[in-house]
Amino acid sequence: MARNIWKPGRRLFSTAAFLMILTSIAHTLGIVASKPETAAEARVIAEMSGLRLPMGMGMIPSLMDVYWAFAFSMSVTFAALGVINLVLAAGAETPARLLRRAGWVNALWVAAFMIVGWAYRVPPPLIFGALIEAFVLAGLIATRRSIK
Repeated sequence: MARNIWKPGRRLFSTAAFLMILTSIAHTLGIVASKPETAAEARVIAEMSGLRLPMGMGMIPSLMDVYWAFAFSMSVTFAALGVINLVLAAGAETPARLLRRAGWVNALWVAAFMIVGWAYRVPPPLIFGALIEAFVLAGLIATRRSIK
């Protein structure tokens, strides 16, 4: 089953999926290892930790808690999408047309991810997104003629 991911027509799709998982790992390591480098950063983090926001259900997280929730959500989402793609690629019963449709969905969400990185001027999403997008698009181009 796992060897199916490296069959022709699935290799580039599977490589993009592995890159999604590696992006998740890199993102998690980056946010866990980050520490304030300046006094100004430390003050902002202290302020974010002190500012509480009533969110309903008896929950009043700090702005820093909200930041961590969003940060870890990206890691979880990238890992989940990578694993879902690998499950699709590994299944011998997965038709090439379905894999191609999933490739188009990947192309769209990764492009949106890159647009967010561009709009907010954050290089890592642009770099990781461009790498993933290159493999997704290459896979779509490579399978274009084989699926009619």
